[in-house]
Amino acid sequence: MALAIDLGGKLILVCGSGRGGISGATARQIARAGGSLVVLDKDPALLAEVVEDVTALGGSIETMLVDLADEAQVEAVIPAIVARHGRIDGLANVAGGTREDEWLPLDETPTESFRQTLAINLDYVFMLCRDAARAMIASGTRGSLVNVGSVSAIAAAPWHGPYGAGKSAIGALTRTMANEWHEFGIRANTVSPGGVMSKRVAERRQAANVVPGAMADEDFALPVELANMITFLLSDLASGVSGQTIFVDRSLSTKFCAGARKSRKEVGSAR
Repeated sequence: MALAIDLGGKLILVCGSGRGGISGATARQIARAGGSLVVLDKDPALLAEVVEDVTALGGSIETMLVDLADEAQVEAVIPAIVARHGRIDGLANVAGGTREDEWLPLDETPTESFRQTLAINLDYVFMLCRDAARAMIASGTRGSLVNVGSVSAIAAAPWHGPYGAGKSAIGALTRTMANEWHEFGIRANTVSPGGVMSKRVAERRQAANVVPGAMADEDFALPVELANMITFLLSDLASGVSGQTIFVDRSLSTKFCAGARKSRKEVGSAR
């Protein structure tokens, strides 16, 4: 007899979509586990991809067009889901990441750039988890919240400090969620990737000459490897797991990660 992850009867919100990344893989694995999905993104084309994939698997999916950098749009998400379905059982906050114009020394980082990075990596996570927990408490639902962190939160995040700060805060905030909402049967955990071989990363590596000493392909986790852990944490099989940060990084966090300060000429050409 096989032991299977069963999300049957559960409604899960996944933030972020797109076939080639962690969010798309997470939606597919949740569908395979029998969960019903609400997936949000600001890009209709990416939402169309995930709908096609989940529908092909026989899963149930709805989409919401939401810009996670817009506070008003974010705060309308959970009330809309609860009004339609009466409940929410799980939340996977996958959306986020580094921004191309963020890769700068801290002393050259504009305040607005810092704030934009936090908006898409921390602010929306707080708002959605707060509102989801409020709905779970009101309905008596024993739910699960999964937030995506990063190995950049462990020690330092050279040349992408705003991202490291936001992901470090995710870990601390998620532990507080686990503590405060434990009495209501709500679990909260962080899943932290290192390098992930998403479609976008694979295309960039193929287009560029990979310099000696750079990460090898086998050092990158696959999106589905992150999705498997997220799906497990959303399930009742993980009923005893809360307040934890789990690294799915093919051991990248055991290695020294750094970088080099770009010259002002390089920074200028990248903008």
